[in-house]
Amino acid sequence: MNNQIVGTHALTKKMESNILKTSQDAKAAKKLNPSLIDATVGMMNKEDGNVFSYKTVSDLLCQLTDAEMYHYSPANGTADYRNGVIDWVFGQHKDAITKAFHINVIPTTGGSGAISNAMYNFNDFGQSVLIPNHYWTPYENIAYEANVGVETFQMFDENFNFNLADFRAKALALADKQHRLFLVLNDPCNNPTGLCLKKSDWVVVIQVLNEISRKGIPVILLHDLAYIDYEMAGFDAARDMFETYLDLDENVLACICFSGSKTFSMYGLRIGAQVGLSKSKKVIEDFARVGDYSVRARFSSVNRPAMSVIGKIFADEAKKTVFKAELMEAREVLKKRVELFEACAKKENLKTIPYGGGFFIGIPTENKNVFNDLVQDGVYVITMPGLIRLAISSVRLDEIERLVKIIKKHQ
Repeated sequence: MNNQIVGTHALTKKMESNILKTSQDAKAAKKLNPSLIDATVGMMNKEDGNVFSYKTVSDLLCQLTDAEMYHYSPANGTADYRNGVIDWVFGQHKDAITKAFHINVIPTTGGSGAISNAMYNFNDFGQSVLIPNHYWTPYENIAYEANVGVETFQMFDENFNFNLADFRAKALALADKQHRLFLVLNDPCNNPTGLCLKKSDWVVVIQVLNEISRKGIPVILLHDLAYIDYEMAGFDAARDMFETYLDLDENVLACICFSGSKTFSMYGLRIGAQVGLSKSKKVIEDFARVGDYSVRARFSSVNRPAMSVIGKIFADEAKKTVFKAELMEAREVLKKRVELFEACAKKENLKTIPYGGGFFIGIPTENKNVFNDLVQDGVYVITMPGLIRLAISSVRLDEIERLVKIIKKHQ
């Protein structure tokens, strides 16, 4: 019998890694020491330190009617939002995808809400999900909250290429052990490493998923593409991996997690979507049924002003074109910072993980006390086993040379 106020299942809950808390600590420290470098949180900032907000978004927020601002969102989202998500996510591959797959879109509270719903609904309690060994740490919290565990494969080989051999071995072993595979891939613009998988990598990933599915084992691909719109190769190239989806077998479920919060710099408004794809009508019917239920049970409905603004952008080609131009400006800011960082890293012989896009640069480290060492030298980052996650999205150009020297000192 449990005599404590907390239920037995919650007795061991404790936040071991809290990125947002570390970021708050960094902001507080920076107020006392303005020269401190805060490279913690995944937000796009301008050179003046303020958030990189988009004029298209800000203008529309100010123009919303009372109904568009204050009413509840439809549980299934507005038609402009649902249809717009499909257009935006798949881009030039939309026609091929919609022809080949049954699709359902479920609005969620950010990409995190989509991940949470999927982990809860598409695993049995006590099973484990498979993720690379370098990952966004809240995946663990979301998994444990869903009563499932986490198993990992080595993300990189010795040349910092995606480790297809270890992925295949670990995927087959876990699927055979628990008669289910739930794979989490954050691509492109991986958080925390900055990795972008090559199309050839995706070809092999799809082959492995099909190999497992043909054994009669349920296979779920959770594809977290939170930072897709910040890949350096551009809008279309970031979506080329969807060509490989066309080879998915009938009973595989692809659950794509879209983050409107990231794409539109609406971080605090929490808006996203869970997009289900399968060639099986029954699989998508099940996806829609359990997803709709969980939205109502977990958070009722999503942020109405955010849905209204994004829906208006998606539904208006002129507004969409202007917004895409603003996104290009943000990518250019990122590109300048990354180019300077890479030049400084080369000069200082600082080893880094190859960067393909997104808000983060990954830096390998063997220093187990690296977080405290960097704080002592006025730098806040997020550290993970064997890795420094540097949010280049929030670092000013004039901070980069000093930042590289300090990290090199403690790497």
